[in-house]
Amino acid sequence: MKVKSTIKALLHCGSAATIAAVLSATLTACTSDVDNVFGESAAKRVAEKQSSYIKLLESQQHGWALDFYPSDRSSGGVVYTAHFKDGAVTMACEQPISNSVIGKDYNVGDIVSSYYTVDTETSILLSFDTYNGIFHYWSQPFPGHAKGYDSDYEFIFLSANADDVVLTGKKHGNLLRMYPLQMSITDYVKQVNTMHTTLSATARKRAVADGKVYPITMANSVLTYIDGNQNKTMAFIHTPEGIRFYEPVTLGGITTNLLTYNADTQELRSPDNRLVLPPPNTIEKFAGTQDQWYFGFSVTGSGSRWTPAYTDMCDELADIIAANYSKIHAPNWGAEVLNEIYLGGNLLNAGTDPHRTVLGWHTRLGYGSGTHEYFGYAININVTGDSNELIDIQAVEPANGYDDHKYCQTFVDFIAGNAPYSIVFDNDQNPTEATLTSKKDATKWFKVKLKK
Repeated sequence: MKVKSTIKALLHCGSAATIAAVLSATLTACTSDVDNVFGESAAKRVAEKQSSYIKLLESQQHGWALDFYPSDRSSGGVVYTAHFKDGAVTMACEQPISNSVIGKDYNVGDIVSSYYTVDTETSILLSFDTYNGIFHYWSQPFPGHAKGYDSDYEFIFLSANADDVVLTGKKHGNLLRMYPLQMSITDYVKQVNTMHTTLSATARKRAVADGKVYPITMANSVLTYIDGNQNKTMAFIHTPEGIRFYEPVTLGGITTNLLTYNADTQELRSPDNRLVLPPPNTIEKFAGTQDQWYFGFSVTGSGSRWTPAYTDMCDELADIIAANYSKIHAPNWGAEVLNEIYLGGNLLNAGTDPHRTVLGWHTRLGYGSGTHEYFGYAININVTGDSNELIDIQAVEPANGYDDHKYCQTFVDFIAGNAPYSIVFDNDQNPTEATLTSKKDATKWFKVKLKK
């Protein structure tokens, strides 16, 4: 409508009353035109979108599987399930949760109910807005950690349909993906837990892409791999069928976001079968061990008279352990006695020490049974060599209790400094002893024994 031309004509020849009447009609028509262009109000459109999201969430008979990633994703993902109904949400988790804040332990598949909302701020949010002991575990503060695990409980909708819902954390930005369930929420998390337990038993150390072998480490729900010349990590969650990555990974030119587990071959395979993660061989199982392999050190005696014994190691390492022993047992340490030294799964409390693999020391305070203490130094164990036949041991950082025993650094330096090692097992299928000999200097060696 040419408003300016109409006004100009009226001013030229019309009366004031006529002008007012015509302008009123003109502006009314313009307002109608604007409404027709934009349709219903923005507020109404948002309200309809909110309603559609709620309807979608509550439409699934069995609920949804949630791929949830806490913190910075360095510990991988955690699978939850959620059934939405009438503003309430019923949740279960594939992992046991020990919630120290409320003093309650939850088993795999335990059901916890709370409430949820779908609200608007600058975007439409799914908010788990009343306390849920298994889900808010990741976002609640706890003693010594004001931010807790730094995770979200409010999520912005990115897309939503009957096949999947994709959201992003309002504060920390991790994606939360939801998939409709075809079974009960407890059955699903129990199947996921079974797969998690199966695949976590040993860390995988190689992948085969179109027949070519690539070094990897798959442990703690994180895949570490090389893409081109870059080292990369990608978190994943477990499913009843295998694993699903946070984002697609590319290895040897093959890109996938899923790997399916074959129970007969113990392989993980991409959907096109071009990328395969074979079952760990004996050396890879050793590199990914969470068992404890003990050095040939022991003490005998009683009361205040203890005699250390050093076996199955080179003289240089025996001298180092003897010096460490004498300092631990020095008068200023009272009655602390070194019992054992091991390599492998951390015996420290997982709740207070996050390091998975260590060079570890076990000591006893007081005579008789005494109080047992553990300290350690975090390490990485990898497979290396042209044929993946060597064991590399890298020192990472002190673990719990180590700062009180820094004189044990000579032991750490020997083990890490003489890597990589050739390794010989007493049994290639089910080894209980392993002899490691330095490839740098064959006079430096030690044996470790599995104690179960």
